[in-house]
Amino acid sequence: MKLARHPKSQELAAELLSRPSPTVDTPAQIMQLALMPMRKEKRAPRPIKDAIAVVCEQAGVPGPGSENHHHIHLDGIELRWEQHTEFSSIVLIRNMGTDAKPFPTDWLSDLDAHLLTGTLITIESSQFDQSRSNEWLNEWINEWPNAVGGSVLSGLAEIATTLQANEQGLVEYKIINHGLDEARMGRLTQRLYEIETYRMMALLGLPLAKQTGGELNHLEQRLVDLVERLGHTEDLSEDQALLDELFALAQSSEQLMADTDYRFSATQAYGRIVHDRLEEIGEVAIDARQRLSEFLDRRFEPALRTTANITRRQDHLSARIARVVSLARTRVEVSLQTQHRTQLEAMARRAQLQLRLQRTVEGLSVMAISYYAIGILGYLLGGWVPMGSLKLLISITSPVLLLGIWYLLRRWRRKLMTDADSED
Repeated sequence: MKLARHPKSQELAAELLSRPSPTVDTPAQIMQLALMPMRKEKRAPRPIKDAIAVVCEQAGVPGPGSENHHHIHLDGIELRWEQHTEFSSIVLIRNMGTDAKPFPTDWLSDLDAHLLTGTLITIESSQFDQSRSNEWLNEWINEWPNAVGGSVLSGLAEIATTLQANEQGLVEYKIINHGLDEARMGRLTQRLYEIETYRMMALLGLPLAKQTGGELNHLEQRLVDLVERLGHTEDLSEDQALLDELFALAQSSEQLMADTDYRFSATQAYGRIVHDRLEEIGEVAIDARQRLSEFLDRRFEPALRTTANITRRQDHLSARIARVVSLARTRVEVSLQTQHRTQLEAMARRAQLQLRLQRTVEGLSVMAISYYAIGILGYLLGGWVPMGSLKLLISITSPVLLLGIWYLLRRWRRKLMTDADSED
């Protein structure tokens, strides 16, 4: 089959398979770090990818290429790095046998990143020594009396955590493996540190939501005041001033939404990932211990609802402002139309008055022109017609002259009006 492939086909297919889940053999320990990039630091730290490249070079293994992920094995420890949209994830996996080596962390000291959260997962197996696993579980209960957790993956493992960070900023999880193979254990540990990472990423929106809530209270009160003023304006200038204030309020509201939309949308997206990961592990309660999913429903879900509520309040405020602006604009337009109608009526009255004055002037002009025309006619005929006959002749011709002059002026005015109409 000779068909040209889509230019993105191979890249998309490779992306789906490029980040396989780790495989974890029991007993083991996993440390995962979620690192946020620094902002405007005075010193010049190393980017995370460059630090990974240096570690690979020192170990004599290939470093990361153009991809935003890489995993290698360094002297019995697996190192995995992934660059996400807002954070980087570094995962270190080691087997807890007799020759277990500590995690190499010296190279993390000068990274261009802050630690947002971390996860330390310790795994023990009950497959070979049930008494040891029971003893270990009792140690957990004594050490963590307030731990949450339960049975996961159809009873093939048990998890426990306090969700409290230790001195290094790591949240500890403990797992007892009752029958998971390496691949499924790797996926389970990945789900657990993703739950912790995305939980903290989602909570980044909570402080902003609290701050935004106070600003929304101020904007909503301003809107209430402006709506109250809307019914008490007396003239067009007050309506226009009110409309200007509404425009400024709308600008403040839209700016607030622009400043917070990304963070709040990310919070909801991260929250959905946490819920998906909890659903995937299929946690079931053990005895009276509180489940991890139950704890997060009670403590984590309110934070998500807070940010979602702030988003709804912003949308509702924007819609309310738009309605009030439309109402105020309509009020201004009605006022302007009323003002224009009043002006047009005044102009019509003035035009009618000017027409009357014009007709009066035309009548006076007819009389004046007739008077002078009769005088000129008298002078012209004075030398040819006797005085008695002259008066009789002027008496006869005066009405004719008067009517003729009136008729000529009327035709001239009508012609001017016709020319003006044709030009329009």
